[in-house]
Amino acid sequence: MEMIILIVMMVLLFWFMSRGARKTQQRQIEQRNEALVVGNNVVTQAGFLGRVVDIDGDAVTLESPSGEESVWLRTAIVAQMDIPLGDSGEDTDGYVADESDDLPQPGSGRITNTSPFVDDDGNPTSQK
Repeated sequence: MEMIILIVMMVLLFWFMSRGARKTQQRQIEQRNEALVVGNNVVTQAGFLGRVVDIDGDAVTLESPSGEESVWLRTAIVAQMDIPLGDSGEDTDGYVADESDDLPQPGSGRITNTSPFVDDDGNPTSQK
């Protein structure tokens, strides 16, 4: 008789434990389905933030803030999230950059090679 009571208690314990996990999983699925609307900003499990451009079955095309598109699995989308972009133009120290700053412009020079394995001409360096 004691063995039956123990087995019933174990079954009930497992049932209660799995019930909570199923509720959590169902809530995550609902969040994903609400977020998967063309035009919404979403976040993936990998932390990629993008805007939904197209949904084709299990493939979801996301656009990054820079305008590049990439294809993700539907299950990789976690939830809807606004993309946190800085609007103020202020640095964390309160410094505001202006046009008079002497900053290098893109394409305005050569990037120096800092690799210990390749010289400036792209040839492999000898290992000693």
